[in-house]
Amino acid sequence: MNTLDKFLDFVATSKFVDMTHPLEEGIPHWPTQAGLTFHPGMKYVEDGSYWRNLTFCEHTGTHIDALSHFIEGGENVDEIPIERLIGRGVKIDVMGTAPGGVTSVEDVKRFETEHGPLQKGDLVFFRFGWDEKWKTGEEGKPFMENWPGISKETAEYLLEKGVSAVGTDASALDAANTPNPAHKVLLGNGVNIIENVDKLDVLPAFFGVIGLPCRFKGGSGSTMRLIAVLDK
Repeated sequence: MNTLDKFLDFVATSKFVDMTHPLEEGIPHWPTQAGLTFHPGMKYVEDGSYWRNLTFCEHTGTHIDALSHFIEGGENVDEIPIERLIGRGVKIDVMGTAPGGVTSVEDVKRFETEHGPLQKGDLVFFRFGWDEKWKTGEEGKPFMENWPGISKETAEYLLEKGVSAVGTDASALDAANTPNPAHKVLLGNGVNIIENVDKLDVLPAFFGVIGLPCRFKGGSGSTMRLIAVLDK
């Protein structure tokens, strides 16, 4: 079977889950960053087509942090090798983490005891259940308040394991009101961070994952399409 036939068989036998929040006005965003705004464009009557202009920060919605987000001179989003964001996804359930609290290395080791060890190149996602707070407007304000995250020690353990990226369903991988230790450990050592992830609740412990950020030249990050792949 050649590569094309293998690919077509893969598509035919796979189920795809979109882990991406829809981009719409009023979604939660960092207070120092521009919120997403759609501006009038054309609505068919002018030239027969429909389109809008928009403004938003690179770190809008489900997005990836490039190394340069925290590391001056680090790799920008257009320089991320596409292979880094395609591989085995791992979901670690840490729903018991208190608001504003952090995970421990023991949370990860407990997962490994139950499901098997993390592997080099894994894309690891922490499920805090924070995506349940993702709403537009006033209803979405709790999403940006006192979110949990992973500890510096957890980030260091994941780095030792050789993972490619680490994600969260919260607004940031580091807990609220912390000096971003996990960002500095991971981004400072070539591991990307993915935030505002959706649909972790419907995924098993292991799954395929495909991450496709926009190639903003010189970008510190990018909104992205994040897809989980399961057996149909």
